[in-house]
Amino acid sequence: METTLRILTRKNLFFLTYLLSFSLYSQSPSELSKQNYREDQFYFGSSYFIQSESIQDFKQNGFSGNFQFGFIRDFPLNNNSTRAIGVGVGYERNFFTSNIQPIIENSEINYRIIVSKFLESKNKLSFSSIVIPIEYRWRTSKIDEFKFWRIYSGFKLKKNFPLYSNPSYGTELKIDEIEDWTSSIYLNAGYNTWNISLEYDLNPLIKNKKTIDGNNLNVSFFRLGLIFYIL
Repeated sequence: METTLRILTRKNLFFLTYLLSFSLYSQSPSELSKQNYREDQFYFGSSYFIQSESIQDFKQNGFSGNFQFGFIRDFPLNNNSTRAIGVGVGYERNFFTSNIQPIIENSEINYRIIVSKFLESKNKLSFSSIVIPIEYRWRTSKIDEFKFWRIYSGFKLKKNFPLYSNPSYGTELKIDEIEDWTSSIYLNAGYNTWNISLEYDLNPLIKNKKTIDGNNLNVSFFRLGLIFYIL
C-alpha cells in the first residue's frame, strides 16, 4: 500500500505538470515565436534553519543551515518574458546542530534529548538532497536589462540521502530511517544579485519516531536565507 507521502507527492507532481503544460501550450505558435529571451539561470545560496515543530526540551544551538546550487530552465509565458515557469535541478547539503542525539541500543537507532549546556551544542546531523524546483517567475527584466526585480515562488521535490550524526561523544552514525522523498514550498524575492529566500518544509525529515522519553520527534524546518542567480 502506498504511503500518504507518496500519494501526496504524486498529486503534487501531477498538478505541477498540468500547470506547466497548460501555461506553455495555451498560447498560439505565433505568440510563442515572439519570445525575445529566456532567463535560464544557475543559482547558489545558503539558508538558516529554524525548527518548525514543537519538541519538548528541544534546543537548536549554533548555526544550522545549508548551501545549495543548481540550474533552472526558463519557459516564458508572455511576449516580453516578464512571466515564466522555471523547472530545474539542484543539490543541497544540509546540517543542523541541536540537543537531539541518536544512539544505538540493541542494534537499533533511538533518539534522546540531552538537557546539558555542555553537550547539546555538539550534536550535529547532516544530509544531502537532490532537488527538483518548479516555480512561477515574475520579473521586471528586459532583453537588454540585467538588473531587475524578481519574485519567484514554487515547489521543491527532494530526494534525500542517509542522515549522518556526529554526536557530542562516540562515533559517527549513519541513519537510513529518514524520509526518502520530502517537499517544500518557497519564495525568492529581490533585486539584481541579492535575493531573500524563504522556504517551509511540508514533510518532516524524521517521521513517526519518538525519543526515549516518549516524545514525538518530527524534524522539519523553516528556512531563511539568501539566493543568488547567474545568467
